[in-house]
Amino acid sequence: MSVSKQELLDKVEAAIDARLSGGAVQSYSIGGRNLQYVTLEDLKRLRAELKREIASAQGGGRTYAKFTDPT
Repeated sequence: MSVSKQELLDKVEAAIDARLSGGAVQSYSIGGRNLQYVTLEDLKRLRAELKREIASAQGGGRTYAKFTDPT
């Protein structure tokens, strides 16, 4: 089962909210094993990338035009 970009964005948003509200940690150790989650900065970058991809797929991407002087 594949996850849509919108579903992934929802999960990233939930992870950011949990991290900001203190409901999630970035890393911890148990029994000599270290576990580290994605950093908040990486989550924010992933969120921005997913938002761009979703907007582009829905036709909301940006189009740039360059105008030149014809003379």
